[in-house]
Amino acid sequence: MGDTGPEKKVDPIMEDYARKILGRDTELPEDYASMIIESRRRGRAGEEQPFLKPHRCDKHLQDFLDGLFLYEAWEPCKIYFKCLGSKMGEEPERYKLKGDPESLKR
Repeated sequence: MGDTGPEKKVDPIMEDYARKILGRDTELPEDYASMIIESRRRGRAGEEQPFLKPHRCDKHLQDFLDGLFLYEAWEPCKIYFKCLGSKMGEEPERYKLKGDPESLKR
């Protein structure tokens, strides 16, 4: 019996996490675990994380947060929670703020 070396163990949690980052149908790189560790290190340091994509509901959350300061939070809040409960590709349209969102920027 020839020994071919240590068998590579697959960590299903790390593999699932890598698929969430890169996409379900993407071929994982050979050292995807180091890719995840590097991405998390960059996040802690406040650097750009090239492998991560923003959540599909992030813009709805931003609309809700902007609405808080423009005193119109109820409608954007409802739309944000509809987005969280929706399926991928079935997200509601974004809320159009009635106030001036430019007044929020300093």
